[in-house]
Amino acid sequence: MILKHLKNSHSYLIIVLLLFNILFFTISYFAKSFQNMEGYFIYYNFIILFASFVLTSIHSVALNNLIYEKDIIKKSNVVLAFVFSLLNTAFIVNHKMMLFSLLSLFFLNYLLDLYKKKQPFRVVFNSGLILSVLSFFIPNILFLFPLIIISLIIFRNVEWRTILIPFISLFIPYIFVWTYQVFVNSELLFPILSFGVSFDFSSLKELLLHQKIWFSVISVITIFSFFELFRWMYKKSIKGRESFTIIIFYFLISIYIFLSSENQDSIFVVLIPLSILIGNFFVYHKKERWSGLLFLLFLFSSVFYRISMINM
Repeated sequence: MILKHLKNSHSYLIIVLLLFNILFFTISYFAKSFQNMEGYFIYYNFIILFASFVLTSIHSVALNNLIYEKDIIKKSNVVLAFVFSLLNTAFIVNHKMMLFSLLSLFFLNYLLDLYKKKQPFRVVFNSGLILSVLSFFIPNILFLFPLIIISLIIFRNVEWRTILIPFISLFIPYIFVWTYQVFVNSELLFPILSFGVSFDFSSLKELLLHQKIWFSVISVITIFSFFELFRWMYKKSIKGRESFTIIIFYFLISIYIFLSSENQDSIFVVLIPLSILIGNFFVYHKKERWSGLLFLLFLFSSVFYRISMINM
């Protein structure tokens, strides 16, 4: 099956991934919502589509390499890269949020760098700084700040300086912005956090057939991914168990960010941890026929979703 061929690191698979992404974004070009998108200049729509393709491809490969290099998924493969690309099926073009998601990948990289770090001051400073910058676009991203403290506790790097430094870095971008706003007599910008659940669950009833199929497949795969992880967690290395604990917290907090945020683009926060969990399932599940069948369902439902976009 297709999944079996993805469980290696042959360089030609990167070319296959790029060709697959080209196909996905070429289909998006014919979508009505893309054709009706207002352009600021000639070829604007095409440039935005190309930028979305490039960012998605870079992000998928970077995420795949990060998780492999950190020994979280030890088997050399490109499964995770394909999973991340497929999870972007529902988005025709969203280059701004892909940049947002790419910065979030740096945040995860810094969290995982805390493992056995004797002096993690620079790491925790950068992680807080990235969250602060991202909060200008989605304020609720600040709910991920406790994840820094959680990571410090899990990796046993807790001391008063590692707790204080992220708080300091969190305010630095705002201090620069506030200084500018004082000079121009503008109202000071503060992140407005949304608590509770603002997501309208009744909108799920309005989903079209291809959307229901795609989300159902992802839901089933996600359930199996959690079952697979909890079932075999004890067999992973100490670093693997601790890293996946952080990723689970990351996933749960990101779900809350999406549900509580008024900006529905915040769904991009969920894609990174979800990709890792699903990728782990596809790589390590013992019943290869079953995992291969689920991957095929994932692939075909994603292709069907993209083709159906032509009429949207």
